[in-house]
Amino acid sequence: MTAPNTPTPHRPVSLRHYFLWLLMGVIGLFVGGMTLSVVFSLRANNAAETRLLEVAAAQTQASVVRDWNYYQEVINNLARDPQLIDLMLVGSDEDKQQWAASRQRLLPGVLGLALVSPEGDIYGNPETLRIGPTCQRDLRQPQTGALNRVLVHRDRLGFEHVDLLTDVREVGGELLGKVFVSVRMDQLQRILDDSTRPGDATRLLDAAGQTVVSRGIVQGPAREVRIPLPAMGWTLVAQSPIRYGGFSGWLQILAGILTLAGVLLLLIVTVLRMRRPVMQDIAAAHDALTCLTRDESVPPIVTRYVEFASVAADINRIALHLQSQRERLEHLSLTDPLTGLPNRRAFEIYFSQALGMAERQHAIALVMIDVDRFKGVNDHYGHGVGDQVLLALAQSLKALTRRADLAARLAGDEFTVLLSDLDPAGVDAWYQRLDDHFKAGLEAFGLDLQTGLSAGQTWLGGSSTDSMNAALIRADHALYQAKARGRDQLVQDDTFAPNAPE
Repeated sequence: MTAPNTPTPHRPVSLRHYFLWLLMGVIGLFVGGMTLSVVFSLRANNAAETRLLEVAAAQTQASVVRDWNYYQEVINNLARDPQLIDLMLVGSDEDKQQWAASRQRLLPGVLGLALVSPEGDIYGNPETLRIGPTCQRDLRQPQTGALNRVLVHRDRLGFEHVDLLTDVREVGGELLGKVFVSVRMDQLQRILDDSTRPGDATRLLDAAGQTVVSRGIVQGPAREVRIPLPAMGWTLVAQSPIRYGGFSGWLQILAGILTLAGVLLLLIVTVLRMRRPVMQDIAAAHDALTCLTRDESVPPIVTRYVEFASVAADINRIALHLQSQRERLEHLSLTDPLTGLPNRRAFEIYFSQALGMAERQHAIALVMIDVDRFKGVNDHYGHGVGDQVLLALAQSLKALTRRADLAARLAGDEFTVLLSDLDPAGVDAWYQRLDDHFKAGLEAFGLDLQTGLSAGQTWLGGSSTDSMNAALIRADHALYQAKARGRDQLVQDDTFAPNAPE
């Protein structure tokens, strides 16, 4: 018979089973955490890839619209020329043909240019002016007079082009005729070739959904960005393949697995020793893992026990490896792969700092540089020689820019430079040195090319009213003036010029 005050004996707990359940619980928690980390990593990677695709598509859209606006502005300026109005009133067909032929030679990328009667008849010889039968037939159709309709012709291989048409009117508004221009489609193809990332695809669709020009093909699942081009009635479609995880994602999973093994080892020692210093080491390892999952810098783990040295070294090595990978990826995202110069993204990041310096009364010059006749170099000598020309310019920019300056490649043969604390004469002297250095670099490459550098320069405004887009537009306008004046020269825009009279 049991005594009344005798305590009821309890079943002994197996320390081994307790230890195993503890390990299983910890493994389950880490597996769940790793699963969530992988899911979030995949979502973050998809969002980042989508953002990169949107940025690339926006840059391509800007280039297409800028090229389109250039030809639209050219044809509008031709139509408003007082000399043309007099010619349409009293000139002969031969005079009108000579006028069109002379303007055609001055415009890059133009296949044909002609003056057209209100009824759609061409003044002069269509064959001499390079106006094909399809264009002539469309000109006689009443609906082709609508300025908002863009005609695309692909009937002759190698002569694919887009037609532009604008009215020529007297001061009183009476219709005298039209100016007709056909622009080679390879102008648009060049933009897509330069701006499409490897592995991606870009297309321009006309109003009917037909492909005008394209670059690249994406096989399998793809993310897509569509940007309308209202001025043309077209649509820009950019695609990139959907990659699950990628190198960085799998590297993160591997790092998590290695980290899990290290943490489990620490827990085993903790259970065996049950000492406070061990718990402190576990807390340090937990903090390191938290930093890794948040992509934060990990402080080196200093262990109190020799047994934990290898685990701490593994975590430190993984942290340094991930940090090195992040820095490498960030450098690649800000660097042009061909020239090694900063790319457009890096230029956009640095521009806000330059604008802040301008607001603090520093003279900041924005110079846009273009290689003269670069398309001709590619056409006659091949893209390999074209790449050597771009490398020669990049080397010249690296040699002649200071630590406080920034030289970047925007796209194709378009480069920009931000120069600080120079007056107009200093900017002009810098351009002359750059032009001489560039030509000497071409000779060093063994290239005997008749080319040079055209540049347009503007000043950053010392107030919040100025912006990157506005400054680029001013510099681009000055660059086109340099082209129009004969190339191989610098044209300065005096807007916001230092010490300029108000």
